[in-house]
Amino acid sequence: MTHATDKSGYPIDPELRRLEFRLGDLAGLWRRMHGDQSQQDALVKEYVIIIAQLYSLGWDAVLDIESELPDRLMPDEYLKRNLRSRF
Repeated sequence: MTHATDKSGYPIDPELRRLEFRLGDLAGLWRRMHGDQSQQDALVKEYVIIIAQLYSLGWDAVLDIESELPDRLMPDEYLKRNLRSRF
């Protein structure tokens, strides 16, 4: 199942949009928490949960680079689904 997007490529569904925007917020927070490992770990846990929620709702997008974490922290499912678009 694919999700509908607006002209900018953002989900039309308000829940999908909210969750996708939250990923961007979390990625930005993660970058600003450099040196605070426990805070970064908590942000990564929330990030992974949100990706799983998005997939369960039919989301199938590729995130902007600013909304991604380093590859070593990205969920395996996201990397598997988007491997071709990353290179």
